[in-house]
Amino acid sequence: MYNRNQKIHFFLKKRIFFFRKKVSNSNTIFKKNIIWFIILRQNDNLGIGECNPILDQYALKNLKKFEIELKNILEKIISLKKIETYCYYKYISYSSILFGLEQSFLSLKNQFPVLYHSKFTHGKEGVPVNGIIWLNSFNNKKHAIKEIEDQIIKGFSFIKIKINMNFFNQYSIIEEIKKKYPFIKIRVDANGCFKNIKEALYCLNKFYDLNIIDLMEQPISSGNWKEMSEICKKSKLPIALDEELENVNILKEKRKLLDVIRPQYIILKPSVNGGFYGSEEWIIEAMKRRIKWCISSSLESNIGINAIAQWTFIMQKKYNNQNYTHGLNTGILYVNNWISPLEIKKGSIWYNPFLKWKIKMLLK
Repeated sequence: MYNRNQKIHFFLKKRIFFFRKKVSNSNTIFKKNIIWFIILRQNDNLGIGECNPILDQYALKNLKKFEIELKNILEKIISLKKIETYCYYKYISYSSILFGLEQSFLSLKNQFPVLYHSKFTHGKEGVPVNGIIWLNSFNNKKHAIKEIEDQIIKGFSFIKIKINMNFFNQYSIIEEIKKKYPFIKIRVDANGCFKNIKEALYCLNKFYDLNIIDLMEQPISSGNWKEMSEICKKSKLPIALDEELENVNILKEKRKLLDVIRPQYIILKPSVNGGFYGSEEWIIEAMKRRIKWCISSSLESNIGINAIAQWTFIMQKKYNNQNYTHGLNTGILYVNNWISPLEIKKGSIWYNPFLKWKIKMLLK
């Protein structure tokens, strides 16, 4: 059990994760990912936090600076001897470092891999998640349809599809899926690929006519609040903000963004939205405005996915958001991911407490 009076030992480890195959959205092709891990030890107690900057454009511009800040934070922990995250806010400029710190402190107090004791960590309940089809799958129509069908066979009734400006190809594939599997729901993620309001609204309204699309994420690039607001007003399909929320960390600015754009949904990623604390701030402000929300991963390893899934379960219960599907099905992407008790079954992520973590390499 954690004892605040006993000394804590700190380590920082870095590991490269390789994607099983190249995956892409409308902005980026992903081949590998560098992730840092904060490791805390106190006697038999262990805390681990994952710092994953792959979707943080601010961090990716200078990973050397990112790593220096991480090392400086660990020195601050040694000098302050506190494991309350708020003590370090003023020293942190990257969301994924804040998120890693939150994970490491929570898992030290509750004994890794547990951050929150719940029916999820006891293996009693799962968290509903969507399947995902990456943009490069659409290079071949037959291959794309087979990938979507494979997801349906695995039990996913809700599938997220990455799209780009090659709209008519993607539309025809989704149209064919609608004919064969009218019971499924699809979320399309544009990653800001449309150039203007006219293009976005044309595609949104065409997708609406299929009567299978749940919503579209981030139709135009972030930072264009006025244009995004107009799209949210005029689109027949609900709009979810994703990249729009990144690095908006001041509460006053969060409120302003939601009031100006008035989206129907927001997509929250703790690695880029200020950790658990910052993401919950978004939830509270969204709910005041009757804006719906869901949680997504940022291509974390299973250590980060584990943390997000546990927190998502807690948020679902706390804010009565039980019926929404979250984006936590990315752990299978890495060929050298950690072996963990996380399982995807019938469209939900589960924690199997009878399975063991295999992370010896990380703890050497």
